[in-house]
Amino acid sequence: MLRRTMFLSGLALLIAAASTVQAQDRPRGQGFGFGFGGPGGFGGASFDANLLASPEVQKELGVSDEQKGLIEDMLTDLQSQRQQAFRQGGGGFQNFQDLSEEERNKLIEEGRKRMEEMNKKTEEMINMVLEPKQTERFGQLRLQRAGVGAFIRADIAEKLGITQEQKDKMQKIREAAQPDPAAFASFRDMSEEERREAFTKMQEKGKKANEDVLNVLTAEQKETWAKIQGKKFEFP
Repeated sequence: MLRRTMFLSGLALLIAAASTVQAQDRPRGQGFGFGFGGPGGFGGASFDANLLASPEVQKELGVSDEQKGLIEDMLTDLQSQRQQAFRQGGGGFQNFQDLSEEERNKLIEEGRKRMEEMNKKTEEMINMVLEPKQTERFGQLRLQRAGVGAFIRADIAEKLGITQEQKDKMQKIREAAQPDPAAFASFRDMSEEERREAFTKMQEKGKKANEDVLNVLTAEQKETWAKIQGKKFEFP
């Protein structure tokens, strides 16, 4: 009970700090936007934390009943924080199609910066909840879930010894696979069948890009990549 009380106090301070930074970073009247901050795509650590809600992941980590309560508190507060930020930002995509390319890029960049700050605070929360060995294994699970998206992390790139030439090749592959932001805005005007078809094409394009990025690595780098991911875990 004492640990949970201490955690909730620390959690409140972390959430407040993230909220303050977001409020200061967001121009008046500007939408919240979105960003692809963190390993593996949208959200980073603040969304990786949702993995801790999985009973299978909790079992793999050996989470105690007390920790389960802390995880529930953390995820509830994170969800509330995300919803609040989205409401304050005006819903993000509502007027996206009416913006110029420059305005869209600015909106994306602002969202990315705010997401980075949220991810940083989430990392601190996770370390408060989990024991060191649990944190280490959770890090491996996050890498497995992120896949080649983790290569954009500086620490992972360093461990794998990814060269600048390789980074440039990976970046070109990612850019070629990046969906047109304007396409997102037109989704609401599509039929359900058209949306499914669009998502299927995006998934196929993304899968091919992931394979191409992985193949940029040398055989030795691929071996290291497999090693730092730890024992293979089957996500539910």
